Amino acid sequence: MRFSWLAGIGLCSTLLFGCVSESTIVDSKVPGERPTDNKQIARTRLSLGLNYLQRGETSQARFNLEKARELAPDMPEVDNALAYYYQQVGEFDQAEDAYRDALRKDHNNADTYNNFGAFLCQINKFEEAEELLLAAVKRPGYIRVADSYENLALCALGRKDFGKYQQYLEQALRHNGVKHSIVYNLSVLNYAKGDLEKARIWQKRLQELGQVSPQATLLRYMIAYQLDDKTEQQTTEKFMLSVYPTAPETAWMLSADFSASAPEKLRQQYKASLLGLEPADLVAKPAATPKIKVVKRKTGLTPESEAFGLSAETGPQLMERTPEPAMSAAASVGTANIVPETSAVPVSAAQPGSAVAAGLTGTTAGTATTETSAQTPATHQVQYGETLFRIASKYRLSVSELQRLNQLADPGDLKAGQVLRLSDAQQIPREYQTLDGDTLFSIAYKFNLELAQLAAWNQLPADAALNPGQTILLHDPAETGL
Repeated sequence: MRFSWLAGIGLCSTLLFGCVSESTIVDSKVPGERPTDNKQIARTRLSLGLNYLQRGETSQARFNLEKARELAPDMPEVDNALAYYYQQVGEFDQAEDAYRDALRKDHNNADTYNNFGAFLCQINKFEEAEELLLAAVKRPGYIRVADSYENLALCALGRKDFGKYQQYLEQALRHNGVKHSIVYNLSVLNYAKGDLEKARIWQKRLQELGQVSPQATLLRYMIAYQLDDKTEQQTTEKFMLSVYPTAPETAWMLSADFSASAPEKLRQQYKASLLGLEPADLVAKPAATPKIKVVKRKTGLTPESEAFGLSAETGPQLMERTPEPAMSAAASVGTANIVPETSAVPVSAAQPGSAVAAGLTGTTAGTATTETSAQTPATHQVQYGETLFRIASKYRLSVSELQRLNQLADPGDLKAGQVLRLSDAQQIPREYQTLDGDTLFSIAYKFNLELAQLAAWNQLPADAALNPGQTILLHDPAETGL
């Protein structure tokens, strides 16, 4: 969680920030400069100290902040800045003392109330933190109310109070309707609660605000994934692969494993809160031999507790619920309306031949058998809207393996009608007899070969005109047996 810390005195200008680059502790007093008011000099020292702290130069930061305290020991801004310094270097007792000193010197300083409250939240002193943050928003003339409400929301989340988390986020939005982090968190919260339509509304609002990041793009994809919106998934995949190819979020998207993402972690926390459990207990206490049901994917999802079940999750399960009278041991803890999860699970999260791979969950060894699917075909023709990882999941392959088999450098570069190889055992014919309208490009595309390679094997230019019935080599003629 990232809290909003308010400097109050502001940061120094870009010019000043750029000019101070010494790597040792120095006194920046200029010889012969005119004497000025100590408080004015102290504020300059504070700005220098905070900038050094932002750059990670803690020794220079401490030096300038201590100088500021020497010059103006009664200024609450000095204690406020020192408290933040202690907080950043992990000296929490000194940080708390400095915040209290700042409040004693000026009990109307809203920035101090905000900063102190955010700090106490971080060290799990939630009740006092909430009092201080609420005091900040009540200070006359305070203009950063949205920041304090957002801090209140994060504090509520820290103690797993999802009702207050939503309430404070909405209050923050009333005071600043264009702040990206508030809108993003509202979308994530609705995703976690299973209300995907609301989550999508907030996610689209985020797009309208121009917020682009790997986290926001992954959230967009995850919502589309749960709603089975293939067009939106494909659009989002291509964007992610072109803009953030090396981001962890891109790897999670391609593997269809969102467990490390913030939205999925919050979903687990919310589910656990409904059951009165810790998130780890959802894995530690799996459902006990519930009946097997096949669940069809829906586009509309039941919000709140109906969006969740109890089985251990190894991947991004679809958030839906089917009637099931059986109750697991874990579900009996104060939540009589929660039933074992029978959601369909992406095939990529299952082992070949398992009940989960067939779209079933909750089975135990020896309680059910599943019919094996028909023998895996040698190729797959890409349909409109399909993505590489969906195809890989369908045939229980990894995305990287499918890329290797088909020499695909760009996972997002798929076209409807393209034929993909599904195993090394599938053999490309030695030769191909051309049809009317064939070109080297269309033949290379059909068999997933590189155009330049195909042209070289046949000693033809890449744009050569082909005649119907012409023989085209599909392997290197230098290979043995060709």
